[in-house]
Amino acid sequence: MANRRDLVVAIDDLMGHPERRREFSGQIDVSLRVGDSEVQGPMRVSGTLTGTVEGVRASYRASADAVLTCVRCLDEWPQTLEVEGAQHFGKIPDEDGYAVVAGTVDVGAPATDELSLAIPAAPVCSPDCKGLCPICGTDLNDDPCDGHGEESDSPFAALRQLFDS
Repeated sequence: MANRRDLVVAIDDLMGHPERRREFSGQIDVSLRVGDSEVQGPMRVSGTLTGTVEGVRASYRASADAVLTCVRCLDEWPQTLEVEGAQHFGKIPDEDGYAVVAGTVDVGAPATDELSLAIPAAPVCSPDCKGLCPICGTDLNDDPCDGHGEESDSPFAALRQLFDS
């Protein structure tokens, strides 16, 4: 497992030195879930730290492997998610709580936030996905459903009449 400290970077040499730059890279393990889709494992982050008058600015790219689940047919597939982001770290925490702490910045925290926003809320395996039959659950992409007889044959048909009136 990756160490959380891989993306906690010392910045004493950059703070108060506008435009002084340094590259960084590292990885941390993340566990993110949106619906049935998830990212479990290493998130790789690389970028540049640039000194500012009051702190540092981090510009970064992050990527991680996700397993997405189609909201129509429930098929799963792997996909690499990639995001770009930027975060200013100052002596006073911003609205998200990011700040310079003991001469370091944690670039992994805002990168994790950006990656979580990149997980699709309603992923679809393909634009023409037909989904599942609402009656029997057959995957309509693989096997066309032959129908299910008259609705009145259902033991729940009487309940539908209650709601339709």
